[in-house]
Amino acid sequence: MFYALVNPKSIKIHNVKKMLSLKEMQELVGIEGESAYIEVSSYRNYSDKSIVIVADDGFLLNHFSPTCVTVEGTVLHGQVLVLGIDLVNNDFSLLTEKQARIVQEETRLYQNLRG
Repeated sequence: MFYALVNPKSIKIHNVKKMLSLKEMQELVGIEGESAYIEVSSYRNYSDKSIVIVADDGFLLNHFSPTCVTVEGTVLHGQVLVLGIDLVNNDFSLLTEKQARIVQEETRLYQNLRG
């Protein structure tokens, strides 16, 4: 199972054995290693609607660099986390291999859209 980290320059897929804790998620978004409040920034960004983008809820206030653009046109800033949603338990889940490929193919990095 996987999760993805998207920062202004890259999309990195991480293979893990167990789901991230809330504390781990909070330390991955925004500035890696610094705890943040998290929010789901997009539920509809991918062709698989059970993939979500989780960001630092203060990404605009913290003046992070632009990272990616959602299908709604929202520019997310700072490092963001991409996870799945477990609809049965109404909670976050890790990505499947297929979902991880979708994230790599469909994430729109801000730097690639400028120009």
